[in-house]
Order: sequence, then structure tokens, then C-alpha cells
Amino acid sequence: MTSAALVFIVVMGLAVGSFLNVVIARLPTDWRLSGLAWPASQCPHCQSTIGWLDKLPVVGWLLCQGHCRTCQQPIRLRYVLIEAGSALVAIIVINQFGLTPAGLSALMLSAWLIVLSGIDQDTFLLPDCLTLSGLWLGLLSATLYHHTTPTEAITGAALGYSVLAGLNAGYYRLSGREGMGGGDFKLLAMLGAWLGVSALPAVLLLAAGGGTVWALGAMLWARRSRYAMMAFGPWLAVAGWITLIWGHEWQTNIG
Repeated sequence: MTSAALVFIVVMGLAVGSFLNVVIARLPTDWRLSGLAWPASQCPHCQSTIGWLDKLPVVGWLLCQGHCRTCQQPIRLRYVLIEAGSALVAIIVINQFGLTPAGLSALMLSAWLIVLSGIDQDTFLLPDCLTLSGLWLGLLSATLYHHTTPTEAITGAALGYSVLAGLNAGYYRLSGREGMGGGDFKLLAMLGAWLGVSALPAVLLLAAGGGTVWALGAMLWARRSRYAMMAFGPWLAVAGWITLIWGHEWQTNIG
């Protein structure tokens, strides 16, 4: 990858990350997507309009020293983390797949997963307009053999939903409580459509492992109740993305 290409990918990744922040912040209040472009970005504390310079990805946050220019309230660190993380994700994806149709589809899936993770972390919701549209896009991608085959994709979507729905039903039968929401079922179905049924064991193992370690850490250090709600969508998203990038290499090495 040349220096010019790297700079271009970083700039585009930062710009996309800035837009994803807008989607995460606004979509839960307007599921019809009509509020993404208007009104102009405002401080969530004082509602003052944010100037164009302060909206520059990462740079704007640094210029403001992490605070609103008007009211001096802190700006969430997550905004800059998503912008920088989107650039890093773009570099990894293009390095792995190149500027190919498979690479572009992997970038699309990555954007969907970032938005779903942010919304679930904030609201404990995984909106159908993202999980279901992502599922259909995964099935369409499979017809072009980008990351899996149509048969693997259809089976992965069906089994992904069924596995989590079945586990949740069993947990409810034993404990009388819901273990997870229906959005998690749809998210795993979406990942199954993109990655194929053979990727589901790795996704589930990584997500369950990461979520368990996080929950135990929260119980030990933050004194959270064992019954406190935890967003599982981000763990499924991270596990799915890791499997997207390196899953084929694992299967090749094991084979």
C-alpha cells in the first residue's frame, strides 16, 4: 500500500466514522432515517451549533480539548474513538482484501457493525432497519461469492437466528428471565448471512468469551449485580468482524 493510498484511506475512514457517529446518535430517535441530515450537529448539553472546524474528525475534538466551546461540558470520548477506529478498520480491511468488491463489501459490513454496537451500547436496542437490511445485503453479497456461498449464507442466517432464540428460550424456561433480546438473534442471523454457517462457532465462541470476561470484570471491580443488563450486540459485532478478517486463515490452518 502506497503512502498516498494510506492517507486517502485514513481520511475517508475518519469521514465515514464521523457520519457513523451521527447515525448512532440520531437513529434511535427516528427509525425512519429522516433525521440524519438535518438539523446541523449541536452540543447535547447546550444545543449550540457546532462549527465546521470543530466537526473535523479527531482534529475538531483535539482543537476543543474534548470540551464544547460554548458551555465547556465534556464531549464524549467515544466520538473520537469511533472516528479513529473507523480509519483503523478501513486500513485493516483494505490490507486484507484490497480495493476489490470483497473489500468494499467488508467495509460495508464493518460500518453496519460499528453503528449497531454503538446503538446497542447506548440503548440496549438493535434496530430492525439495520439488522434486517444488513441480513439482506449479506445474502446479496453471497450471490457474488464475496465472503461465502449462497447456500452457506442462507443456512448461516437461519441457524444463526435459531441458535440464539433456542438458547434464550431454554434460559427463560430455567430461570424465568430473558437472557437476551430478539435483536441479538437477528444480528447473529445477519452475521451468518455474511460469513456463512461455518463461521458461526467462531463468532459465538469469541462473543461469549469476551462478554463473559467483561461481565466478570464488571462484577469484581465495578460491583455490578450479576443480573445487571449488558449489551451483547457489541460482542457479537466484534466477534463477527474478527471472523470476517481472519476466519478464512483460521479455517485454512486448521484444515
